[in-house]
Amino acid sequence: MWQRSRKRNPRFAGAGTLILLPPALLAILLAMLPASPLYADSWTARSDTLDTVQLWTDDSRPPFRRVRAETVIAIPILPLLSLLQDPASQPHWLPYTHQVEILQRPAPEQTLVRFETQARWPFAARDAVTLFQVSQPDASGIRIDMLNQPDAIPPHTGVERIRAAEGYWQLVALDQCQTQVRYEAGNRWGGNVPQWLVDRMNAQLAREALNNLQEWAPAHRQQYGKPAYLREVELHANCE
Repeated sequence: MWQRSRKRNPRFAGAGTLILLPPALLAILLAMLPASPLYADSWTARSDTLDTVQLWTDDSRPPFRRVRAETVIAIPILPLLSLLQDPASQPHWLPYTHQVEILQRPAPEQTLVRFETQARWPFAARDAVTLFQVSQPDASGIRIDMLNQPDAIPPHTGVERIRAAEGYWQLVALDQCQTQVRYEAGNRWGGNVPQWLVDRMNAQLAREALNNLQEWAPAHRQQYGKPAYLREVELHANCE
């Protein structure tokens, strides 16, 4: 059975937020994280070193720009994964969300999801059908690959399907029950939306989504448990 969420993007309702690191210290921690060789080759920094969300873009692989955002969130890694997979939570932190539907769970680590964006004149609403594939590449990390599946279901009337997209989430357990989060993605909307505008909106979405998660996820961590199909992450085994 499909699960539905039709909430619009509300602003946060004043829920308490657990903050373990002051912004300045958090920015220093982010700056010390290991850098990928891609940064020097094709990635351009788009944020200040004091920003709690660090942002880069890559224009080396047309037809669309890739955006990468990183931050640290005060929530253990497995509950954060459960939160990211909950369709009811996504309108609270993911900009432009209108509707999220879980279409199918082909395997415990796979979820087929349909996202529909809010329609903003003069552009038609868009939707995307994505297969999320969860894996544990090492003892402290989780990766969520986002595989575009535009032909998995018929198109919806009045909604244009996004047919070119790619991306992933990477979660790494840190001390103090915190999680390093990397989000990397890019897409092409098609239709009458110019690609330069899509690229700019994707960068804004990445920054705003991680900023929202920094506030929303710690305040709602008790609602989310540990997925049964994944191994325990020892560094966070005693986090409540």
